[in-house]
Amino acid sequence: MNMRTTRTMRTLKAPSAVLVGVLCVACAGGGDGGGGLRSTVRDSAGVTIVENGRPLPDSRLGWRVGPEATVLIGTAGGDPAYELFRVGGTMRLSDGRIVVANAGTGELRVYDPDGVHLASWGGQGDGPGEFGAMAPGAVEPWPGDSLMARDSFRSRISIFSADGTFGRALRLQGGYQRVVGPLPDGSVFAATLTSFERGEPGTSELIRPDLEYGILQADGSVQRDLGAYPGSELYLVNTANGPPWPRAYPFDRSASDFVWGDLVVITTNDSYEIRAYRTDGSLARIVRRDHEVRPPTRADLRDYVARQNPDRPEALDAVADMPLVDAFPAFNRVVVDRLNHLWVEEYRLLGEDQRLWTVFDPVGRALGMVEMPGSFRVTEIGEDYILGTRRDALDIEYVQSWPLDRSGS
Repeated sequence: MNMRTTRTMRTLKAPSAVLVGVLCVACAGGGDGGGGLRSTVRDSAGVTIVENGRPLPDSRLGWRVGPEATVLIGTAGGDPAYELFRVGGTMRLSDGRIVVANAGTGELRVYDPDGVHLASWGGQGDGPGEFGAMAPGAVEPWPGDSLMARDSFRSRISIFSADGTFGRALRLQGGYQRVVGPLPDGSVFAATLTSFERGEPGTSELIRPDLEYGILQADGSVQRDLGAYPGSELYLVNTANGPPWPRAYPFDRSASDFVWGDLVVITTNDSYEIRAYRTDGSLARIVRRDHEVRPPTRADLRDYVARQNPDRPEALDAVADMPLVDAFPAFNRVVVDRLNHLWVEEYRLLGEDQRLWTVFDPVGRALGMVEMPGSFRVTEIGEDYILGTRRDALDIEYVQSWPLDRSGS
């Protein structure tokens, strides 16, 4: 991986048909909450701070996610246009067409609102509008009803018009690898992972490489560096021969970055706090929500590994000395919908089936909780739909669209 800088990293010491109900919200400090949520909004030296109570376990918004998916794209065999492999992301265009980043074939595949294949853009190669290995890794809206597709290994994005015409490639300068998203003023929010040093052979450790962020101009040149922030935790096995072997940590605290209106969000799930910055790097908004802090136990760790490896009991040996962190992550993922609401996925352990998301309004006031369909990874939330992916028992990939009704309280 093309890392931007090299530094000694911090090592952590051992010691994420759905019916929804009604929620009462008391905003800006008013009201008693009525058994529902209480939100307060205040200003502190130019920073808006939004404090939210914890939703009751059975609280639900008056919104409805439909009882079944209305669009299903994917097949175990047959027409190759419907065989999906390494889906990196999905999005819906303004006319209802669905674009799928199918990294396994280096294509952007386009389907009509009913899921019928219309066209494939791009392809694997080095030419204009083509993609390298493991790309496109994501597809997201770009201003003017266009779209961008990420090619992170090449530190670039490709921009296409809504009819599939390749517009231009934006190559990231300054060592940045990944475009997080475009900003309303035409600039670009970008990030890169810093490198880390290996420990002594035969040792293992929990590490947390930094992520460095910056604002790039429309041509990819650096407008402003925003600095380094904690990234995601990794369990590093320092082998005697060859490079160190980073592995995902079961209960890793991780970084979240995204564009929220004209702000950029750089935050982690160490605590239930979302921090948004202006493009000059100054802190603009902090959104907090009460949550239960729970420390993982050795039994939790063994249960997690056993569920991931049901046919490999020897996998438990690899985590016998794995350190435990102080607390489970406060939440899982964050998605900004097309109406600028934040949807925050509640953290859950393997085996916990209920998939709850807390929804915040564009200011950051918690509205309540929504339960998502099981075995479904959300990629985009529109005004009246939820788009995402899932895998079946045979590991076949599918793209689904579910209806969303926001008309309730």
